Amino acid sequence: MRAHTGWLAICAAASALTVAASEKPPDSYVKNMKDTNVAAQELRKGLDAKDYDAVAKQAATLKDLFDSTLRFWEDRKTDDAVTVAKNATKAAADLETAAKAKNEADVAAAARIVQGSCKTCHDAHRERLPDGSSQIK
Repeated sequence: MRAHTGWLAICAAASALTVAASEKPPDSYVKNMKDTNVAAQELRKGLDAKDYDAVAKQAATLKDLFDSTLRFWEDRKTDDAVTVAKNATKAAADLETAAKAKNEADVAAAARIVQGSCKTCHDAHRERLPDGSSQIK
């Protein structure tokens, strides 16, 4: 019985730490993420249509959004997320430049980095809740 009680205490402590580590994202960050999702969807449309003007426009939008994301994670001193956001910001800038030059190979390379950035950070720092909302983990 004593061992059982000990395990319950350990599990309760671990659960409390998990809850304490999770954070409801501020409304400004939620808006940034929603805007990023919209811009990424529009980027995909531009890429599929090979509409370089649309790609450049969305890349510029994403560059600003990723920069805002970068500041969010810098404030929290979360090194891996900072690195992802820096790389995404740079890739969005590279994508904008490549799209303006209509350089298909460079557009494709930069787009792969931009598109992979979201999942990388979400896998590490987003926790989906049963109601469909998310928390920062």
